[in-house]
Amino acid sequence: MIAPRLVMIAASFLLSATLAAQAPQPTPAETPRPLAPLKIGTRVGLPQNSGYDDGGRRDPFASLIVEKAPSVATSGDSMEARAKGLAGIAVVDAAVKGIITSGSEWLAIIAGPNGAQFLAHANDKLHDGSVRRIERESVVFIARAADVTGKIVAREVRKGIRATAGGAR
Repeated sequence: MIAPRLVMIAASFLLSATLAAQAPQPTPAETPRPLAPLKIGTRVGLPQNSGYDDGGRRDPFASLIVEKAPSVATSGDSMEARAKGLAGIAVVDAAVKGIITSGSEWLAIIAGPNGAQFLAHANDKLHDGSVRRIERESVVFIARAADVTGKIVAREVRKGIRATAGGAR
């Protein structure tokens, strides 16, 4: 009973091997060559002149979000285009290094991205905002930035005293 099954399996194996050997082998000219890598943004799919009439409708595959040039300078601006001193530091780049008192007035020591430090009073202007108030442990800034619609919005940013490398304040 096992022997006829083994004979049947062996016969089917030999038949499939024979058919595979008889199949036409591709010539070197027919072998597919690997495609060159596509550059990002290359349009694939439909040919350029497909004859499709969009009828004035938008492309459903085009992004609805369009990048706009920022109307308010951001931290990625070149430093040459900015003013000198505290007015050239963006709120995002400002680091509060210390807070001191002069009589009844609080002053903040603010460092820029290049390491330069400046004394700031309440209502002093920065590149994209101003100092709203100075408290014992932090400085509150008003930052102006463009939202996704391009409208200029102001928001409060509170920055505390940053610890130094030694861990002391």
